[in-house]
Formats: sequence, structure tokens, C-alpha cells
Amino acid sequence: MSFVSRLGQALRRSLSGVKNDTARIMRMEVSAMEHATDSQLFFKLATPVDLEQIATGSDSDIGGLSRCHFSLERETHEGNVPTVFGRFYGTLSSQIPRGSSLERSGYAAFRNKTRPTLFSMQTWDTSFHPYLAILVRNRLASTSTSSSPSLRSALHANDQTGPAIPRAVEALGLPYGGVPARSPDPPLFFVNIQTDGPVTTDLYQHRLFLDESQGTNWQTITIPFDSFVLTNLGVVSDLQVSMLREKILTVGVSALVDPPLLPVSEEGEPEPATAPETLGALRREPSRGGKRDTLVKFDLDIAGIWAVASPVDAMQLL
Repeated sequence: MSFVSRLGQALRRSLSGVKNDTARIMRMEVSAMEHATDSQLFFKLATPVDLEQIATGSDSDIGGLSRCHFSLERETHEGNVPTVFGRFYGTLSSQIPRGSSLERSGYAAFRNKTRPTLFSMQTWDTSFHPYLAILVRNRLASTSTSSSPSLRSALHANDQTGPAIPRAVEALGLPYGGVPARSPDPPLFFVNIQTDGPVTTDLYQHRLFLDESQGTNWQTITIPFDSFVLTNLGVVSDLQVSMLREKILTVGVSALVDPPLLPVSEEGEPEPATAPETLGALRREPSRGGKRDTLVKFDLDIAGIWAVASPVDAMQLL
């Protein structure tokens, strides 16, 4: 894209922002209830223009062996299901190439591109929409006979400033003491949110728990924004800070071989796992590919991502 085209897009976003702010002032702002009646779209994937707004990346960008692709797909269906959607697919490899300085590998991700204006970055304000909703389909899913308890637990909001470890265990599906991780087999899918905050490497994450009983059918997954966990460079942050929901910059999905790491104790040594509160009970050491030499395919369809007022509203998106 040429400089003139980028400048034109930035100018249009700037004018749109001024127009919206002016309209908000002129009508003296509407009530929270009026705000919450409609869903707020982050992005849909239905046209080539939509596809141009998506950025992808994987550990291959820094010398790893994972590969990912993102394409626009079309299908003919009867019923209330997407016919045009994005397809996020590829291969995850936890293998560390010989001579590489990588400590971990086995990840791929996509997100919307940032939207610069003349003065800053355009963001989304989700103050009146407390849930994220994503319409997805796992092409490689195996059908289970029972519904996923992980999906149900994802519908319960947590205290976003609560203790980091219990929140991370719940939201990211991590092992807890002697309790195994939920759905530990890769690929592990996560929803990722970046805000326009002071630390550019901060990322809010939540496991994308799919209902295994749905197999390869489309699913609408709803996650409270307050359930997302703050991570930084793949490690859960000791200090959990509330998400700047009025300044959401990017939203996306990642596929991982290993989940984010839990923080170590201040002394850097594991502590005896004598109680759930014990940090050492949940400590995970970084390793050169937690699941050594794992090679796994992933293939996820995404129709769109929204902010909604309630899980009921999420079911009415199509």
C-alpha cells in the first residue's frame, strides 16, 4: 500500500473519530442501557477488503519452524451458518532448529492490523459490552459425546484484579497442583487482546474453549472481558491490571503447542506444593519446546469477532 493510500485511510479514520465524538456531545451521550442493546463489531471476514486488515505471524518470523496461513473461504449452505469466512490454518512445530537461540517455539497467530489516525491509533470502546463473542469452527475437531465443561466455565466472569495464579489456571486451562490441564493436547487456541496502554508487549489472553460435542459445526463462544488474564511475552503477569476496555487496539486468535507460562516466585525457586495458594505448586519452568519435537496441524474457521451485552445477544449475531 502506498504512502498516499495510508495517509488517506488515516485521514478518514481521524474524521470519523471527530464525527463520532461530536455526535456524542451533541446528543449529550445516551444511557448505558441504550449502548448495550446492540453488539459492537470488531471485524467480520466476508470480503477481500476484510482480509487485507488481518496480520499473521508465527515463530518462523524469528527462526522457528511453525507455519500459518490466512485465507478467505466460501461455502454453499442452507440455514443460518456463515457462507463466507476466514480460514486460519497451518502447522505448529515445537522443534528448536540446531544453533537457534530460541527458548520456546510452536505458535502462530492472527489479529486485526492497527488503524492509525493522523494523531494516534483508532481503538474500540467496549465499556457497555462486557462480553467478547467469536463465531468459529474447528475443521479438525473430533466429536465428543458430552458437552465441554470448559465452555461453561468460560461464561463466568472473574475478578480481573484478583490473584494472578488462580485466575490464570481457570482462564488459560493450566494444570493446578495435581490437577491436570484442561484439554491439554495441542493445538491450543487462545483469544488475544491488545490495548492502547503504556506497555506494548502486554497481552490479555483467554483460552478459546470449544464445545467438543459440536465437532466440526460452527460455534459461538462467549467470554467475559473480565476473565482475560494479563500476560507479557508469554508469561502470566504477577500483577494483574484491569483491561483498558475503552481502548482496545487489536483482537485476534493464536494457536499454541504450549500454554503461557506461570510466573516464578520472587526468589526464583519452586516452593513446596502444600496448599492451593502456594505459588510453587503452579510454577512452570521455561523449556526449549515444552513438548519436544511436536508437530501438529491446526485449521480454524472464523466468521467474526464482536463485543456483546450478554451471551444471549451473542447467539443472535447471524
